[in-house]
Amino acid sequence: MKSATWSGILAGPGRHWKAQILEGVEMRIAGRVLLGGVAAALLPLASSVSHAQSLSWFGRPAISSYGVAPLEIYSQDRDVLQLNTGVELERHSNIFALPDGVSPKSVYGKSSRADTIMRVLAGVTFDRQVSLQRFRLDASVIPVKMVEYSRFDHVGYSAGGHWDWAIGRPYFGTLGVRFTSGATPFGTYYINRENVERRTKVYGSAGIRLTPDLAAFVGADSETLDNSYSAVRAADYRFTSIETGLRFARGDASSVDLVWRHTNGDYPNRQVVDALGNLLPGAVDNEFRQDAILARLQLRPSNDSALGGHVGLTKRRFDQVSQRDFSGVTAGLNVEWRPTGLFTMRAELVRDIQSEELLTASYVDLTTLRLMPTYQLSGKIAVNAIVSASRASYEGDPGLALSSGPTRKDDINTLGIGLAYEYARNITVNLGARREQRKSNIGSVEYTDNILTANVLARF
Repeated sequence: MKSATWSGILAGPGRHWKAQILEGVEMRIAGRVLLGGVAAALLPLASSVSHAQSLSWFGRPAISSYGVAPLEIYSQDRDVLQLNTGVELERHSNIFALPDGVSPKSVYGKSSRADTIMRVLAGVTFDRQVSLQRFRLDASVIPVKMVEYSRFDHVGYSAGGHWDWAIGRPYFGTLGVRFTSGATPFGTYYINRENVERRTKVYGSAGIRLTPDLAAFVGADSETLDNSYSAVRAADYRFTSIETGLRFARGDASSVDLVWRHTNGDYPNRQVVDALGNLLPGAVDNEFRQDAILARLQLRPSNDSALGGHVGLTKRRFDQVSQRDFSGVTAGLNVEWRPTGLFTMRAELVRDIQSEELLTASYVDLTTLRLMPTYQLSGKIAVNAIVSASRASYEGDPGLALSSGPTRKDDINTLGIGLAYEYARNITVNLGARREQRKSNIGSVEYTDNILTANVLARF
């Protein structure tokens, strides 16, 4: 079996670098989405003080891995301009996600494994209904400051616009664009310099209502990623997707979309090393074609429960190293249940192969189960927790697919608790502590990180 020793990996930039799976819960540097691939269309059930969130969540609104389905036009008039601001301190015991006993000095220049990150958020959102048209704009910037390793300081940003359009009663659709920029989280690559990921997504859709409860639609989107550091530009991509389907909707609370979606994935730069840092026998072109049959769900079985997300069959075919072709069930389901006025349970189940969230030119088969309960202690104070378990299998890596050794498999577990305090109607204070741990059949990628977080978020 191929392996990469720390002496080889930590030899400096360009020669050897090591790709690693991202944590499935929260990312380490501002500008990452909390959860990829799960639809965010659930109706809110939580009380005024809900599950604590980090500044990075506000800084980069989610872009669904499976495109943007047409949205129904809201009937109520809206004219909202909102300012978001906040500050956050986050302390890591193992900022670079290194194995026990490994010093960061040879790569990062210092021996300290711990560091404190400070983030500041400044953002604005605009949401207005004009007759049947709804326009949403947002922009945010998040400066990131590191106390110990200040050379990784950077400024992330996100900006985008979304238009829900309609022509009369039967015709409707969406049009939107999003630009984001943020540093790659530590633990993805062991490189001694910062890599900035710049992403762009443009999307649109159009639909026609055939009956009051049935509509047909088509959609298209294009997504690109460009990395600033040359050693990781094999992960640059250009994805183009089209989709078509039927929507069954009953009222405003429930809808089911049956969708066929096709994606062409192009990587301008070829991959030359595998996920363990070993040189491949030859440069690999990771171009792929992917087809998926999906059911997108937004259901509200009762006033106290909601179900949203997608589930379906996905097939990905590579032009080179076909041993890593994928065919199987993919899903991103989110269930929210409020059995009492004080307690809310949110559960998420994700199985995905989306390489664009992993910053690698090959895919990782990732399955995650996450539980996030919230208990309202009072009208202003809530206690929340997170329990997450993930299994990551590197089935799509060309080096491992060609190897006779076992496929790398990681188990990533997170356990955390938090406290949210509503200081005022528009000001929330959040405190949190969590422990992240990765176990693997490749010992050199294991790590444990203890994280303390405190932030203040305000909306005006």
